Amino acid sequence: MTVSIWRAAAPCVLLCSLTGLLAGCGGTNRLEVIEGQFPVPVMVKAPVRLGIYLDEDLTNFVHKETIESKGKWEVSLGSAQRELFNNLGTGIFEDHRFVEGTSAPQMDGVLKPTIREVQFSLPSQTRSKYYEVWVRYDFELFDKAGTKVGQWVLPAYGKASEKDFGNKMSGMQAAAIAACRDAMAFFSLNFQREKVVYDWIKAGKPLQPLAPPASPAPPPAATGAPTAASANAPGSNSPGPVVASASAAPTGRQADAQTDKQADTPADTQTDKGGQQ
Repeated sequence: MTVSIWRAAAPCVLLCSLTGLLAGCGGTNRLEVIEGQFPVPVMVKAPVRLGIYLDEDLTNFVHKETIESKGKWEVSLGSAQRELFNNLGTGIFEDHRFVEGTSAPQMDGVLKPTIREVQFSLPSQTRSKYYEVWVRYDFELFDKAGTKVGQWVLPAYGKASEKDFGNKMSGMQAAAIAACRDAMAFFSLNFQREKVVYDWIKAGKPLQPLAPPASPAPPPAATGAPTAASANAPGSNSPGPVVASASAAPTGRQADAQTDKQADTPADTQTDKGGQQ
């Protein structure tokens, strides 16, 4: 069983900067975590050398929300992500470095985190005594060539007691910090237990097979006149080919032959017989 603790030398409080409350009706409460020291986890390190890819969507992440009678809120978590994952990588992986994409030939693989969702609540909304923040991360793991190995979800939660803070801004700030720290603790304890990670490491961190190329689309069906076979097929609504029948009107030489034959009618034959009598 892996046990995780935090370095005693690391400060336990994340220093944050608050940009302030805009005055006036319709003002925005802007809260930004822009600097600080996250604690580095001390634990048995995972036997992996990972690149960490933080895209702009993550490093610029801002959650915006409007609360009735409480105004507009903007909670920025993006600027804290580099320090957060640098300290995680230092404590959890054999080696790590930040990379600019999902492939890293010099490493075993690449980890790509994404913030998918943020929610928060004020004490007045939930009729509780706490400011609360929920953060949902998605993690994707790629092999060194950039082929996806798998992904998993990590939820995090933080809260701060209303009685410990003089205003809603400082209370929300503390809850956001707690959510970030909870994400770090959850990731540290569960990284090697995630099935995607466990199976990949156990298999020797192999390159993943490339997806087979898509099969070419079949040629479009012909749109011309139906053939005799298709016209006569069961269930077909198309008229079949025209076939001459014995009762069809004669044409050409057939008409001439019939005219000659009609000249020698039974009536003429009977007349001849009458004359002979």
